[in-house]
Amino acid sequence: MAGEKILLADDEPQILELLTEFLEGQGYMVRGATDGLQAQAVLVKEEFTVALLDLKLPGLSGLELLSIIKARSPETEVILFTGNAEVESAVQALRLGAYDYLLKSDLLLADLQAVINRALERRRLTQTNRTLLENLSQTQAELAQRRAAELTQIRRIGETLAGPLTGRQIAQGMLNLIWESLSLSVLGLELRGNGEELPREAYRRQPEVADATLGAFKSWLKDQINGWPPDWVAASGQEEQIQEAPLPAMLRTPLQAGEVKGLVAAGREAPFSPEESELFRIFALQGSAALKNLMLYEKVRSLAIRDGLTGLYNYRYFWEVLHREVELARRYHRSLTLLFLDIDDFKKVNDTLGHRVGDLVLKALGTFLREAVRHADLVCRYGGEEFVVLLAETGYDQALISAERLREGVAQILVEVPEENLHFTVSIGVAELKPGMDGDDLVKAADIALYRAKQTGKNRICGF
Repeated sequence: MAGEKILLADDEPQILELLTEFLEGQGYMVRGATDGLQAQAVLVKEEFTVALLDLKLPGLSGLELLSIIKARSPETEVILFTGNAEVESAVQALRLGAYDYLLKSDLLLADLQAVINRALERRRLTQTNRTLLENLSQTQAELAQRRAAELTQIRRIGETLAGPLTGRQIAQGMLNLIWESLSLSVLGLELRGNGEELPREAYRRQPEVADATLGAFKSWLKDQINGWPPDWVAASGQEEQIQEAPLPAMLRTPLQAGEVKGLVAAGREAPFSPEESELFRIFALQGSAALKNLMLYEKVRSLAIRDGLTGLYNYRYFWEVLHREVELARRYHRSLTLLFLDIDDFKKVNDTLGHRVGDLVLKALGTFLREAVRHADLVCRYGGEEFVVLLAETGYDQALISAERLREGVAQILVEVPEENLHFTVSIGVAELKPGMDGDDLVKAADIALYRAKQTGKNRICGF
């Protein structure tokens, strides 16, 4: 769709120049702005098909410009550039009408072009649908009413599937939209893959549908997803030639978002019109897009709270959980203990064997701790060669036993390095939450105990 006008607002000259050159090379007409006020002045004079806005701009923020654009030209598609720490604001922008957002740290020109293409396609579809409505004559009142209802349902996609939803909310929202928009006997969804609160299945049926019919429909859909990818997905994706269908008229569409794969299908006695088939496909595609956004959100959140080397939770997340656990322990009079671990003589490992071997030691310890503690316990890399284990509902004596088990287990870890097999040990400080202590006090107490363990010979446990 070359020739479309794009507003590009970014306060970093190098990024502005690079993106302008790239977009103009794709045939777009680009107007650049280095701050929010300059972008606002350009908007007064011209209309744009797409606006690419940095979330943080001098003068007026990206959110403020978004409100101005949507008030003046609702059909202008807005795409935001954001950093990892601004994802919550970017999600807020989606609620206010933005089409999508891209992380600056992971920005690829190919991804940018793909998002622009999708935004322009959505704009084209909206304009096409509006033109169809405007051209309907009085004699086509019934058809106009039906198409208006379909467009209303399409707009509801954004209301239902945009925003920070869980996997279960996305699945239920998509099925509700389809069920309310089409006359169906049965409707089903099967999903496979990892995801936060991701449902395995969800179904709807009319009261008059027999149990045997629903059972046949479920079995058929499960067979389809278990044979992923089905032949019809790899071929054309057309729904009119469904083999061994449990109902005379069937619709089905694949869903895919990263590692998450799924199928949504619907059936009834009467044939589906081309408009109904297309509406069904649109709902499914938007459901896939919502799942992709969820996977991206989970990935960004994981990067924010996990240590990149060991995969354990990081220092920041530890303090968030610690304050919450201290409050719960006080409120419900539960025990809470903290283990503070430090690798003995870790500096010698780095100095003599190199930082690559040091990283192997840290990874090995992280893997061991993650597998050695209970699911309810929290393991974090505190920093450097220091790790913490927060033991919920665990008293001091039991914590000492757990610490000893960990100390002995660590001593058995074998790190394979060239020309030798490396063993290492840890010293552990143990502290229990006592009346009058807060989270800071608990960490200080465990740190003091750890210091004592180091001073008295290492590879040992001391309590506070």
